[in-house]
Amino acid sequence: MNLKQLHPDEPWLWRAQWAAGELHSSAKPGALAVSALALLWNLIALPAVVPTLLAHDLRREPEFVPFTIFPLIAVVLIGAALHLILRWRVYGASCFQMKAVPGQIGGTLAGSIHVERGLRPMRRVMLKLTCINRTGSAKTIWSDEAEVAVDDACAIPVALLIPSECRPTDDTNSGDSIFWQLGARASGGLVNYKSNFEVPIFRIAETAAQAADADDLRVLRDQRVSAFRPQGSAISVGLTGDGHTRIHFRAFRDPSVIFALLGFLAIWSGLTYLVFREHAPLIFKIMWPGFEAIFLIWGISMMFGSTSVLVGNGELSVTRRLFGIPVSTRRVPSSDVHDVRSITGMTAGSTAYRRIQVRYGSGGQLNFGDGIRDPIEADWIAAKIVAALGLASAVIRQKTVA
Repeated sequence: MNLKQLHPDEPWLWRAQWAAGELHSSAKPGALAVSALALLWNLIALPAVVPTLLAHDLRREPEFVPFTIFPLIAVVLIGAALHLILRWRVYGASCFQMKAVPGQIGGTLAGSIHVERGLRPMRRVMLKLTCINRTGSAKTIWSDEAEVAVDDACAIPVALLIPSECRPTDDTNSGDSIFWQLGARASGGLVNYKSNFEVPIFRIAETAAQAADADDLRVLRDQRVSAFRPQGSAISVGLTGDGHTRIHFRAFRDPSVIFALLGFLAIWSGLTYLVFREHAPLIFKIMWPGFEAIFLIWGISMMFGSTSVLVGNGELSVTRRLFGIPVSTRRVPSSDVHDVRSITGMTAGSTAYRRIQVRYGSGGQLNFGDGIRDPIEADWIAAKIVAALGLASAVIRQKTVA
């Protein structure tokens, strides 16, 4: 009898590693796979391409320049294989021992990561818990990070809060599945440490001990929010001359995302050019420029768009500007606001950014400030608005809108 038959109502026990509470990760499988791909590529692609490149003068025959991509890919594959082999040799295998199975929605994911070798006590490690929705492609719908230190036993402690609104692990529908990934990475040494574990996260009743652990983590998080002090942030918080609270989200807040978008836009523009040059069907001539216009508008708004929030005189106002020129202003009476929180906003890669949400009246919502990378900073900004509005009972914990 298999695990699914033994535990029909406990899907977190359907996999042997989950049932044992010990999840394993190693760079070895990836190193072997990439090495095999690099070997195959070099055996097949290079013998066919290199003689062609050597037989032509690329300066006089530029039509052969695109063929140089094949040896470049070979170099990249070899480099990636060597990197993974080195990581495997330096750190060996990793094992995440869960404190309780499964991790609880509205509770915690706790345990410790044990690395075979290569990690010393006090080394800083960044943990990242990510919820991913697979619907043909993989989309991050929630993520959170925490920096911890390797303990005296050379283990990485794990204790992360999971909001109650998150979706649990669910692979019953291959077209709309949810899975959770715990990642750990540490810079330094001969090669960076990195490991990933697919973890079971479900909505179950907590034990008294688990509830107490979650409460302790919430207190610690609230303390981190209260003690947060922005350094080099693209978001400024302060008081105006008449004592009103002003929060300004400046333009060009996240260069890495903007440059990635511009790179994507450049590739898309090249495809648009080919669509017209090669006389593609009319539908492509309509769709490609249309999507390019959407990406272009998004890029312009990220580069040159700013948002200002002002709390005072009995109202909360949000003004959005483009090139410094006001394009819209929303005003909400302070007496109508009943909730301020940070929620999941845009996503880029495996990172879910935060934005601020103000709830007012009977179902009204006002969202602004998308693109806050640090969830602690997002909660801190929400707390500042709460204080300015006098909403001592408002909920400011991070939420997900997936």
